[in-house]
Amino acid sequence: MKKLIFFLLIALIFISGCIIQEQTPRQRILQPAIVTQIVDGDTIKVDTNGTIQTIRLLHENTPEKGEKCYQEAKDRLKELIENKTIWLERDMQDEDKYDRKLRYIFLTENLDPKNYDGFVNLMILREGYASMLIIEPDTKYQPAFEEAINQASQEQGCLWGSKSQYSDCFIIENFNYDAQGDDCQNANDEYVILKNICQDIEMKDWTIKDSARHVYTFKEFTAKSDQSFTLHSGSGQDTGMDLYWNQNIQCPSIWNNDHDTLFLRDSDDNLVLQHIY
Repeated sequence: MKKLIFFLLIALIFISGCIIQEQTPRQRILQPAIVTQIVDGDTIKVDTNGTIQTIRLLHENTPEKGEKCYQEAKDRLKELIENKTIWLERDMQDEDKYDRKLRYIFLTENLDPKNYDGFVNLMILREGYASMLIIEPDTKYQPAFEEAINQASQEQGCLWGSKSQYSDCFIIENFNYDAQGDDCQNANDEYVILKNICQDIEMKDWTIKDSARHVYTFKEFTAKSDQSFTLHSGSGQDTGMDLYWNQNIQCPSIWNNDHDTLFLRDSDDNLVLQHIY
């Protein structure tokens, strides 16, 4: 019996050691590259051993040209990495549908997976130049990015500053970002219900935007005092209570089912409301 107990203890120690070893984060695998061009705030071109590659920074989405904070985001990325040697790390996916390499970027050869010093993606997000865009299965540093976006919104970086005079006027009563069944086939069941708790507000040229590139622009519409209205992702006839994106695309679904951010901005592009989920 004593021998049996002894061997069981040895087995438990061995199994525990294996579990601990499996849970220990692996060292980062980094590839050096020289930055040759800053395309915009989240896309660059690099030289890796004589080959020019286009790199898309993972987990973030900076504004398009002409949008608020576009130039600021691009200038900040230039300041950090233009014409410098950087280190690239991939996650699960190698490329996106545009053949851009999906990468995390570091300013130094930082191999410690728990050390975020010089982590450019996090810096751009934390300083308020980008919204968070996490697409599975690339979730290696997801908790760190969620913390960074929360910090950015609290400290009111570029995307989060310039609050509108109407910033206390709207609340989200319901946000059904996961439609029943197939999102693409049932886009009208994907919706957000907003309520105006101030006086009547004319919303012409206001916008609602997600973390990606979807933008809804209000036409002639008045948000009535102490009333709600619903913005559906699908198509339909606008009324005083229900609005529709009316996108003529194969899949009109807008909101990610796991992580996304809603931005409501007034006609001067000032932030009225932001909601992260």
